[in-house]
Amino acid sequence: MAAGARKFGLPAVTAILALALLLQIAVAERERLARSAFWRPAVEHLCLLASCRLSAWRQPDAFTPVQQAVAADPRQAGVLRVQLAFRNDAARPQPWPQIEIALTGIDGETVGLRRFAPAEYLNAGQAAEIQPGQTVSVEIALQETSAKAAGFRFDFR
Repeated sequence: MAAGARKFGLPAVTAILALALLLQIAVAERERLARSAFWRPAVEHLCLLASCRLSAWRQPDAFTPVQQAVAADPRQAGVLRVQLAFRNDAARPQPWPQIEIALTGIDGETVGLRRFAPAEYLNAGQAAEIQPGQTVSVEIALQETSAKAAGFRFDFR
């Protein structure tokens, strides 16, 4: 082997092996890396090349409440109707969130709590994702569990 080939051969092999190791780490840690808005585009591109899958982008804190109301259902005793409109302020489409509704007492303490999965509040035929800037409305029927309920709060998960 010529001296020039040896001189460049070992560093080239080392660089190729280091790059292969970095790619393996990126594929193995893709879900964690993809949670970062900075790394997500690179990981999506990597998964296109490597035929790997990524879970949907989730940024529940980017859902902004626009309007909410709770009222007793006039047709069903003990049932509350929660109407909620919220907007996706994330830069990317997001799947529908889990919605947590807490009934609170006069002193603000939680007297009832329930989380609703999208399948529990979506109508058939609704899009799987909420687009950036899109405002959506949902209505959820909630069984009133306590006569102490004086207010409510909600959160997106």
